[in-house]
Order: sequence, then C-alpha cells, then structure tokens
Amino acid sequence: MSSHWDLVRADLRRCVSEDEATVRRVLATLWNNMGLQAVLVYRFGQLLRSSRRRWVTWPLLPAGWLLYGIAVFFVRHAYGIRILLSAEIGAGFWVGHFGGVEVMNCRLGERCSVGQQTKVGRPEDSDGPQVGDGAWIGAHARIFGPVRIGNGVTIAPGARVTRNVPDRALVAGDPGRVVLRGYDNSRILPHA
Repeated sequence: MSSHWDLVRADLRRCVSEDEATVRRVLATLWNNMGLQAVLVYRFGQLLRSSRRRWVTWPLLPAGWLLYGIAVFFVRHAYGIRILLSAEIGAGFWVGHFGGVEVMNCRLGERCSVGQQTKVGRPEDSDGPQVGDGAWIGAHARIFGPVRIGNGVTIAPGARVTRNVPDRALVAGDPGRVVLRGYDNSRILPHA
C-alpha cells in the first residue's frame, strides 16, 4: 500500500510532468488547478481517517477535522466537486474540470481521470462501482451500481454505465455499451 505522500506525489505528477516540475510550476498548479485541490482535500481526509488508529495523533485530530471540514465545504460549494471519504481512490487521480463531479461509495484504480458533471457511485449504493487502473471517464458520464470496469477503459461523455466492462474497451451511450474493444486511451490521459 502506498503512503499518503506517495499518493499526493502521484496526483501532482498527473498535473505537472516530471520534466516541468519546478517549485514555481508546482505552486502555480496547486493554486490554479481546482481538481487537484479537491483531490488533495480528499487525501487529507484519508490521512486523518488513518491517523485515528495512532494515539499519538489524537490531540491534533480535532483541529485537523475542523480544517478538513472547512476545506470540504469550500471545495463543494466553490468548485462543485464532491469526493467522499467512502471512495477508495488509487494514486494519480485526476479531476479534469470543476462542476458537478461526485465520487462516492466506489473504488477507483491508479491513474483514473474524470471530467465535469461526472458521477461515480451513489449514496444509496453501499456496493458501488469498481474501476480499474488508467480509466478515463468523460464529462456527464454516470457509473452506478456494483459494476466492474476494467483497466484502461474509456467511458465516453454522456454514457451511463450499469453493466460490467472488459479491459481496454470504449463505452458509449445511454445505457452504456461497448462500442470498441482493445481501445488505447493513453493519448487522452494527462501525464499517464
């Protein structure tokens, strides 16, 4: 399992490539990239959650949870991004745009990407979607229910996925269906 800092580094690498990673560039990206800010707030919440098991951190937790709550409120209301702690998100998560993004009760692999108005999981689904590594989920896409999405899958904008999807497939439509197998989405993944 990756440490929290490894996860944050991987998230940053999705926004700033290693050859561009100067301190100035990283700070500018942190300041300007709303999706990255939302992901970092989620990572902070996960850090607080895992710190509950270490009694040494207990005196710091109330202040940490207060700071987290303020940050979540800001991200949800200013950016329209809801990434709940019920989601299990792998390293290198990328939120492409702000507005209407909801990720909850699901499991996302490494290097996954989501666009605006994307919904993965629902509050009423305790057994939510499981998405493999390197998935690209387009704008206005919906993934609901206990479905399994394979590695390297591309969900087209506006698709609604309620069935399992094999690896490296392109899914489109409402309801979503596989329109192409063996699809390579590496060209559309930022800094994959």
